[in-house]
Order: sequence, then C-alpha cells, then structure tokens
Amino acid sequence: MLVPAPQRLHCLPGRRLWLYMSFFWASLLTGVSVTAEQAADGEIHIPVLVQATKLEEPADYFTTLLLMALNASKADNEVIDIIFSERDYAQARWVNLAQNEKRNFVIWTMTDKEREQQLRPIRIPLCKGLFGYRVLLIRANDQERFNQVQDLGGLSELLAGQGTHWPDTPIMQRNGLRVTTAETTESLFRMMNAKRFDYFPRGISEAWFELAQRNEKNLVVEKNIMLYYPAALYFFVNKSNEALAVRIETGLEKLIDSGEFDEFFYRHPRVNFGLENLTSRRVIKLDNPFLPPEVPVNNPRYWIDLNSKMASTSSASSVNP
Repeated sequence: MLVPAPQRLHCLPGRRLWLYMSFFWASLLTGVSVTAEQAADGEIHIPVLVQATKLEEPADYFTTLLLMALNASKADNEVIDIIFSERDYAQARWVNLAQNEKRNFVIWTMTDKEREQQLRPIRIPLCKGLFGYRVLLIRANDQERFNQVQDLGGLSELLAGQGTHWPDTPIMQRNGLRVTTAETTESLFRMMNAKRFDYFPRGISEAWFELAQRNEKNLVVEKNIMLYYPAALYFFVNKSNEALAVRIETGLEKLIDSGEFDEFFYRHPRVNFGLENLTSRRVIKLDNPFLPPEVPVNNPRYWIDLNSKMASTSSASSVNP
C-alpha cells in the first residue's frame, strides 16, 4: 500500500506532545528501559514532530515517506504518531528549531555543507535527485521573452525569485544569476504575480503540481528551459539524536530494497504529474560548490535516471546533466 491508512497518521494536540517527547528512541535501539505512553490495548505510541502543518495531512510526500520509513522498522506493538506543527515557518526557523530540539523532530531540506554542520543528515535522497532539475514558473504572457534565452548568460539578464534561506539561492548567485529573495514560498508567489521578478525556479515535483493545487490563473511553466545542478534533499534531525537518524535510515533502506520506495515515488501525484508534463528542454547546467563530499553521487540506487523516464514519452528527448 503506497499511502499508510489515514488512521495511522495520528495528529496529536500540542499539550500531549510535550508529555511524550522526552522518551523512546534510545530504548528502541539500545534496550534501555524508558517510559512511553502505552494504550489500554498494549500499543506504545511514539510521537515524532515534523516541519509540516495539519493542512499537509495525510498525503504530504515527506510526512508519508517518513512514516513509511519509521513503520518499516518498528515493533508490532508500536504506533508512530506524526505531530504536525500549528504554524508554518521560514526554512531558517525550521533549521533553528531542529538545532535546539533535543527530542524527536524531523525536517527535510536540500543539503549543503552548512546544513550538515548544523544538523544530522540521513544521507538518502528523498526525491532521487529530482530537486536538482528545475523548470521555471513565469507569467503566462512572458513566454516570448524566455524564447530568446539560449544559455546561462541570457538567463542572467532576467531576475529570479528564491527563498532567503534556501540552499538553491547561493547556488544560483554563485553561477552569476540575479536573484531576489523572500522568506516563504507563499510570499514568492505573491511577488511573482505582482511582477517583482521574472521567473521562479521550481523542482519538477513542485511546478505543475503547485500550479494546479493553487489554481493559479496567471502563471505557467516556461516551455523550453531546465536548470540542472547536483542536489540531494534529505531528512535531518538534531545532532544528538543518533538513534532517530539510524532508525529513519534503516527504514528507508528497507523501502529501497523492497521496491516500495520507487513505487511510492513514481506514483505520488507530485512526481507523477511532473514527469508526465516534462517535455524536451534546453538544459542550463549550474555548478554546485556547496554540495557536501559525503553525498552518495555514485550510488545509482538513490538517483533517478531522468533520460530513461523521458524516453518513455513520445514528446521528450534526452536530458543530459
């Protein structure tokens, strides 16, 4: 089953969370006896706080994949309770919260050298490298301007919108692209509609899905250009929570071995919708000097072969990163 049954994706009130959060993970891996909330039927509830809001329950890609990974290595009487945040935050705030939260807290972000100094990465790319392939959201009447863009130099004459603390932002700047920033994705969509910048790079698993989800009338995906840079998006936890990191890593590896990871990935609406809409494009390659050397770039089990996926559609031709 690709998406766990909704009743297993428990969302607990905030007050219950703080009663729970000082227990559990060390005992699961070391055998040390600790206290966890045990239901009358004998189930042991293990809460995990995540960087998603209740609005993203139950079909959010990352919370669902996290739950699948944790469930893949749990005992029969354990129940993983995903605890959603009461509000959304800018990415820098999520990182700061994870740095200071000693208990079970999981965030997901594109990795870079600074992130891996701040937090404990689980080095399994959650989107198989797809976040490094970026198409451009533009205003619907601007396609002709982008038809003139043939290379990095041409694109550098236009202005991009990016998150203030996103790892993508310094990559684009280091490659000579002009960038204006805002704290949140929502702010960037508002700025795009207000003509504050020319294009908004989004991952293949984001662009078409977000336009449909938001019912955007004035924005479209640009037809010809794709940016590419090597990138990996990981789960991260507090550096002191090694037990949680190992538990997630073990679960993800089990999902990869069983084929469940790929089945979930390719069938999820975000990925499926993006790949179905992807056509032949002129690829503009960017260097990523911020990619940590520990990224498992040479392990094919972790990465998408986008050429083979595009070759299966009649309208697409080769994409060579």
